[in-house]
Amino acid sequence: MAQVGRLTSAVRSKLVLAVAIIVAATTIATGIDSRAGAQVADPLVAESLVALDSLVRPEHCHVIDAVDGSTEAGDRELPFRFCDDGVPPAGGGADAIPVPVKYQDALDGGGDWSGLPPPASLEEAVAADAEDDLRPELGNRISLDVDISVPTRKAPASGRPVIVLMHGCCGGNKTSWEATSIDASGERWHHSNAYWAARGYVVVTYTARGFRDENDRGSTGTTQLDSRSYEVNDYQYLIGLLADHDQMAREGGATPFFEIDPSRVGIVGGSYGGGLAWMALTDPKWRSPAFGIPMRVGAAVPKYGWTDLLESLVPGGHYLDRDPDTGAPVVAGSKPATAISRKPLGVEKQSIVAGLYASGNLMTGDHTTFPQWLPDTFARLQAGEPYGGDPVLEPVADSFIRDRSAYYQTDFWASVRGGLKVPVFAAAAWTDPLFPTMESVRFYNKLKSLRSEYPIQMYLGDYQHFVQNKDKEWGDLCGKAHRVCAVDDFRELEGKINLSKAPARVRRGINTRINEFLDHHLRGKKATTGQVAATTTTCPANASKKYPVDEPGIEYRAPTWRALTPARLVFTFHSGGTVNSNSVDTRGPEGDPVFRSEQDDRCFTTTDTAAPAGVVQFTTKKFDIPFTMMGLPAVLLDYSTTASTYWVEGRLFDLAPGGEMTMVARASCRVDLASAPQRGCAAFELSGNGWRFAKNHRVVLEISSADTPYLRKANEPSRLQVSSAVLKVPVIPEARRRDFRD
Repeated sequence: MAQVGRLTSAVRSKLVLAVAIIVAATTIATGIDSRAGAQVADPLVAESLVALDSLVRPEHCHVIDAVDGSTEAGDRELPFRFCDDGVPPAGGGADAIPVPVKYQDALDGGGDWSGLPPPASLEEAVAADAEDDLRPELGNRISLDVDISVPTRKAPASGRPVIVLMHGCCGGNKTSWEATSIDASGERWHHSNAYWAARGYVVVTYTARGFRDENDRGSTGTTQLDSRSYEVNDYQYLIGLLADHDQMAREGGATPFFEIDPSRVGIVGGSYGGGLAWMALTDPKWRSPAFGIPMRVGAAVPKYGWTDLLESLVPGGHYLDRDPDTGAPVVAGSKPATAISRKPLGVEKQSIVAGLYASGNLMTGDHTTFPQWLPDTFARLQAGEPYGGDPVLEPVADSFIRDRSAYYQTDFWASVRGGLKVPVFAAAAWTDPLFPTMESVRFYNKLKSLRSEYPIQMYLGDYQHFVQNKDKEWGDLCGKAHRVCAVDDFRELEGKINLSKAPARVRRGINTRINEFLDHHLRGKKATTGQVAATTTTCPANASKKYPVDEPGIEYRAPTWRALTPARLVFTFHSGGTVNSNSVDTRGPEGDPVFRSEQDDRCFTTTDTAAPAGVVQFTTKKFDIPFTMMGLPAVLLDYSTTASTYWVEGRLFDLAPGGEMTMVARASCRVDLASAPQRGCAAFELSGNGWRFAKNHRVVLEISSADTPYLRKANEPSRLQVSSAVLKVPVIPEARRRDFRD
């Protein structure tokens, strides 16, 4: 089969010249750079295609059998071609694909809000470098370290779908989702370049700008934290190059190497990559950089990422899933100017933010390269309140909302109102203290409020940052021992592998549900349901022979998120006490998420059931019957204080008859009367969870304002006199139960 990588250098040079002419003509015809006056066409796009062409030449690509990872010739059951030219040096160069360090702003000066713009002028790039510390290697370009996996099987007439896999922060890179076998461990089980490429997808894994290894090699530039003006455009530019490369081959009379369908792009990522997936969803249409080929996101899979980056790192605690009084659904406004998390700025998740910052600066290992504005912001955040009007924090907070938070992309919401539907599978997290449940739920609620039939599925479980992350929740389970299924479990009697069916399978994991979703929307396979599924959390404290600690808990399903939690149990407490921020909350060190992540038991269970000093504690009576909490509990407080700025935290525990108390949910709420006098903490919601409260157990609610090092202690001391409290716990009926062990 003829391949572009095997074209003669003379033919390649002619094609690149033609591409350069096309790019120049397109730039002039659109008049995009009319604000800056005439400029010489940037040859960057043509050079990018040369670099891509080099990547897929035979010396950089080898065939791997995804069954066993073998590269030996012979009988290969699930082969795919893996193209990797190594890790580029610190300066990028020939072993990387150049992309614009800066993309041209929209004509109205409002930024990039509608697809992929062309490379910026040199003047714009210089100005952006001065403002955002982009650190181009030369002119208007940086280099990205890219790998591409391509099926060996014949492409369908409509072309191959594409999956883009984005890594996490702050030590991630292109290898995070790469594997040589479909049986890779943990979250990469049936969720890697090997799995998808062997089944017919073109898979792009690349290192985001600024991410490097211990030798400072990788992608150049600095991270811009998934900015729509930078990282989102990088991903669009790269995938557009694949379509352009195919077209360049056709122009030269060769068979296209990728043979992609540009209308079927899937964007998948977790954590930092989840933030990118949410952002990419909001900008689903663009054109390739050279030939202007229409490109489109066909499906998005954001996993445990953010939709409001500001709220994730410094939560104000004023988002609500339901009205605390009536229980009616609440959908937050999505205009950047009135963002709930903007005023007041919240309380810093100090231990987590410090841990992420430290890992990003870890020069002895995989790390990222922060622009100078980020260390400045980090230092200012550590100094604490007052925040309002601060010249360092205010512009960063605005940019986190406007450029890096999917929930505040107003053009996207207008398009959804107009009929846009980009299918979404949200792998949301119950217990993740970095990107908690609300990060996915708020987007789900907004989509459904605009179009009740919007195609979005959601799965909620106990996984990812600083908490349990069970192999048996991501992978399918097989046999009586409930082991993670292996490739041989998918063999039919005649020996052929059928990855859609394992005779011994007793449970479908998250990854199989994601794969069915992608196969349906990108390959036209059997339809998947639009249900919401959730599992309860199993910790060492509540594990049993039937529900072992290494397995997901009980699964429940409903057609929608609202149907998953139709009722609430209400507990009223009439006693109270004083919450004192100057006190030493003794639960703080042992309950800190970073500390827990280093323990064998990542759940927080304690036998010290007495209220710490300065903490108010409320306890229910024993329950006569068990019930399952499913959703975000609401806390209503009746209190008084003379403080003008303060924060409170709610912590929910399950108290067992034997005296063990396990944390189930937590969240904080901050008040700053100077910047947001209308927002108090008389009612706020805790992070969500699915938790089974057994018979004779009790619910314990604690209110603290000194839970450090997890939350940064306020500079201004505060005392709250709490007279009463109400706790509203969402519960799910047992009719929704779909547990495979029943």
